[in-house]
Amino acid sequence: MYLLELKVCAMSKGFPSYSKAAQKGEQGVDLVSRVIHEEYGWLFKRNHQEHDFGIDAQIEVVLEDGTVTGQMFAVQIKYGKSFFSEKNQWGYVYRGELRHFNYLANYQAPVLITICHPDSKDIYWVAFDPNITSRAGENWKITIPFENIFSEAKSAISDLLPPPSDILDEVQHYWAINEALVATEYFHLIIDRTEVREFDFTSVRAFFDRIRSTKEIAAHCQGKVEISFHGYENDVRELYEISEMREFAPKLLEALPELFFFVYTGELAYTLKTLALCVADIEVKTRDPNGKNSFQLEISTEKIGKLLESHYLGLNEMVCWLNLPDEECERISKAVAKILLPDLIL
Repeated sequence: MYLLELKVCAMSKGFPSYSKAAQKGEQGVDLVSRVIHEEYGWLFKRNHQEHDFGIDAQIEVVLEDGTVTGQMFAVQIKYGKSFFSEKNQWGYVYRGELRHFNYLANYQAPVLITICHPDSKDIYWVAFDPNITSRAGENWKITIPFENIFSEAKSAISDLLPPPSDILDEVQHYWAINEALVATEYFHLIIDRTEVREFDFTSVRAFFDRIRSTKEIAAHCQGKVEISFHGYENDVRELYEISEMREFAPKLLEALPELFFFVYTGELAYTLKTLALCVADIEVKTRDPNGKNSFQLEISTEKIGKLLESHYLGLNEMVCWLNLPDEECERISKAVAKILLPDLIL
């Protein structure tokens, strides 16, 4: 008998071992995966043990017609009678380790905690939620309700997720607009008088964020944006004479630091001239049109110069982001300056 014990000991030294804990873990995994496959008709994907930080597997939802939605759950699987030894009037008390708490709380899919009984093969579950846990000495605990029988819970677990969205239908429209933005020569962004009065930059900022959504779209939209203002058609004054416009224009410019990159600078460009006149100090000399069909104005260029200085920073940021050559930055800069300071640009 003594020699036999030595032989067994010697044999065990040269081989890896399959621990009782690992065996129990696999038995629990087998029970849960069988329910997922046979009762739910979903996909069960086991985690590699070396990557087990409290999550044993992912469960991927499959609809009745076989559609795989991309929605999933994570599951922690515990196997053994000890997990059923403590209970209260509502369910079994599960005690978890603090080292796993933040990991479970930050997991990007709902986490199911399951306990498996080795004799009855019953499985109970609860969705991990930090708000229904409590302190348990140096660890934490959560109650797994008696009524939460895993094999009967497909509907309840499904309800933890929102209905799957047909994102493709939504994005088709988004793609179509992007294609139109790329294809058009230039486009008008209209700001309503109500937005001016309320200093509402929501829609205009959203539009600029849209054309900055990718580098490809941003590059295609360079020099294409004209901004006009709706609601002033019956006002005999010029926009730069209207106090609400003079208050709105500096704030609009502040909200659009990348304006110089996107603004239209071609023939009959409107946006920069309008905004520059609204921020500049202007004295109207005469309202009689001259031969060029324009008013006689005296304009201080000091604030326009500050506008150039501040927004060249936004232009440089865009050029660096898109990795454009210095020559392109210089071209855009000259085009902008020619509109704002025409007498100084040859």
